[in-house]
Amino acid sequence: MTIALTRHLTPTKKGTQLFAYGKPVKSCGPFLLLIGTLFLANGHPVAAAPEGDARDLVKRVMEALPRVPFTSTLTLTTAQGVRQFALHHKFIDGARDSYLELTAPEELKGIRFLFLERVNAPADQYMKLATSKTLMRVADEVRTQPFLGSTFYIADLVTPPLDNFTYKLVGEEQILGRRALLVEAAPKDPKKEIYGKTIMGLDPQDLLVLRRQFYDHDGQILKVWTVESIEKVDGIWTMTKQRMTNTQANEQSRLEVQAIKYNVELPDAMFTPKYLLH
Repeated sequence: MTIALTRHLTPTKKGTQLFAYGKPVKSCGPFLLLIGTLFLANGHPVAAAPEGDARDLVKRVMEALPRVPFTSTLTLTTAQGVRQFALHHKFIDGARDSYLELTAPEELKGIRFLFLERVNAPADQYMKLATSKTLMRVADEVRTQPFLGSTFYIADLVTPPLDNFTYKLVGEEQILGRRALLVEAAPKDPKKEIYGKTIMGLDPQDLLVLRRQFYDHDGQILKVWTVESIEKVDGIWTMTKQRMTNTQANEQSRLEVQAIKYNVELPDAMFTPKYLLH
């Protein structure tokens, strides 16, 4: 059985917040891909996008993400403490699915999340508490809240459709020693999006996402997501350290990869709501 996860269904364990509530915001934010951009691009040559076509560059960067299954262990450091979890990821039927289970601290151990992206349809997100026998389907108002007390939003974990935004080149600079083109993504329907706009720093040569700057609907910068360290693992550019800074709240969170293994065998059944109940 699934039930909607609302503010009344966001329990805590020993006082630890699973979701922090602040100013209400709406729907899904553009292209952070906390999970999807854990890996940045595959090891095969991909033709660089024409620099004058911002949308095409964004499309090619997204298409360059590898489609091989992987497992990893990660550490999320927040103002509330350190969370550790195992992540399993697989590309199924043209979409990316992710299963995540917390392994520490003890009061959060066993909490499970399932993130199911859909082709040309809204993503589905589920959660199961360790002590519960039922699933919680994450409702819209919860998707726009901080994930496990961090500066990442729940909605930042999935990818909205490319055509929900317009794109334009707005500059160029060096990021992590790489030449990066700055592409502005503005929502076609601002009322449906968390952010007023996003400016992405994209490496047009290796097709990597290096930075994202998120603006609120008043045009003020709200958050900055940056890659701190990347390295190739099994021929795949892998983000080993990343940081999200909320500049308005003066808070930040860091996500670090402790271990990762690509091309693993993962059953499709793992990425179903039923599996969360095992």
